Amino acid sequence: MKRPHGGAADPAILDFSANVNPLGPPDGVRTLLERAVDLVSRYPTVDARDFREAVARHHAIGGECVLAGNGSTELIYLVTRLFGGCRARVLAPAFTEYEDACEAAGIAVNGGGETVTFLANPTSPEGCLRPREEILKLPGTLVIDEAFMDFVGNHESLALDACRDPRLIVLRTLTKFYCIPGLRLGYLVAVPETVNRLKRLQPPWTVNALASAAGVVALEDKAYAEFTRRFVAERREELAQGLRAIGLEPRPSVANYILCRVPDAAHLCDELLKRGIAARNCDSFTGLEPNRYVRFAVRKRSENERLLAALKEICEKCPAAR
Repeated sequence: MKRPHGGAADPAILDFSANVNPLGPPDGVRTLLERAVDLVSRYPTVDARDFREAVARHHAIGGECVLAGNGSTELIYLVTRLFGGCRARVLAPAFTEYEDACEAAGIAVNGGGETVTFLANPTSPEGCLRPREEILKLPGTLVIDEAFMDFVGNHESLALDACRDPRLIVLRTLTKFYCIPGLRLGYLVAVPETVNRLKRLQPPWTVNALASAAGVVALEDKAYAEFTRRFVAERREELAQGLRAIGLEPRPSVANYILCRVPDAAHLCDELLKRGIAARNCDSFTGLEPNRYVRFAVRKRSENERLLAALKEICEKCPAAR
């Protein structure tokens, strides 16, 4: 990974830079981790079969349309290997790994004559939801990263379409919604021919037994998913209102993060860190004006209130910070 990513290494830091579910993993995943020794002492299936079948049930699609991976980042790099000699377009602002993966595969980006488009839905770091009809009008092959779609529900997802349309590849991850970034688990959905081509490029055992089992348990917990969507939506609106009250400019979002335009992102992040709070300076995202954007993850109410109190103090001491 060439550019900075969210996530504070110090557990004492209140971390708003990593946008994972503030509720933590589902209870079933926590229980599973208690018997981790049983899982890690034997080989997993080569292609994470149980997890792929759980994904197929989750989306009501055929298992032959699913490929599991070591997080969606692995799958981004894997997908670019299909497009050697092509030109790609990245719809910005965007996660930088699309460009970095294309560069690693020798694919020119945003230079004209593109046949492949990489985009996120919801967008990152903005958190906007693109209508499916708008996406389907785009020309050429589409690689759609739905990393945060679980926070919205699947009404705008193109996973089902990707099983039938050879020009669509949909990427999903369990990292964010199910709060298991350390287990590295994701999947993609595409027509069987594309899945089989990617399987031939992917090493065996890229998904470990613990991650695969956790994925099965997580996807089956419908109550956790429904509660998460309600909880995050409520906390997101509270946080957005608080940011506006301070005089900041939060962008509308449907995801578990809020993008804010600020006069000096580096200064604001430094001041927050002095107060034990990590925020995401968005300079590493493609397509945003440098040093003008900060992203805040949505956390629990008491944690959001601590962030807002720190931001208010910083803005009062330095009016130019807002």
